[in-house]
Amino acid sequence: MKAILLYIILLFPLLSFSQRSEIQRIKQDTVLQLFLIHLDTTAFEAAESKPLSGKLLTDSLINIASSYIGDRYKRGGTTEKGFDCSGFTLVVFKHFGIKLPHTSAGQSLLGFEVPKKQIQKGDLLFFRSRSRRSKRIGHVGIVISEKGEPVRFIHSSTSSGVRIDNLEAEYYKKRFIKASRVLPSR
Repeated sequence: MKAILLYIILLFPLLSFSQRSEIQRIKQDTVLQLFLIHLDTTAFEAAESKPLSGKLLTDSLINIASSYIGDRYKRGGTTEKGFDCSGFTLVVFKHFGIKLPHTSAGQSLLGFEVPKKQIQKGDLLFFRSRSRRSKRIGHVGIVISEKGEPVRFIHSSTSSGVRIDNLEAEYYKKRFIKASRVLPSR
């Protein structure tokens, strides 16, 4: 942009009056556009620097999580090429500056436990591994429903990748261990 303005300034004396007027108008328009672009980016940067909180944070988190629906499961995965369950939650929360470990058991140690009746959007749900006798946490998902609604969650399942399920489905109901809140309070 500076090169164009320099070029215009150097050629300015060689041009006719009508050409000079046209260049002057273009130059003024360009300066105005650059100023407006600067204002736009300044406002955007100011908005970006303010941390999200409350309902806006949880809604944004769920929107990011939902954008991955249909992505495949990949053991150890943390990219759109494939996610495991904890890799999925790790990536979603990372968008908001919240660092989670890359294991469901490790994630279960963060935040604070929430009673089942108090589960709300953005909470993490933890499930035992596939073995019926195991008490070890082996799966994690993110709640997408509001408090008081039937609990639905988004997660990366081994069978069909990122999808939404209901906590009251027999398979998950039997395996549910606990819910934790890692997001700041609303």
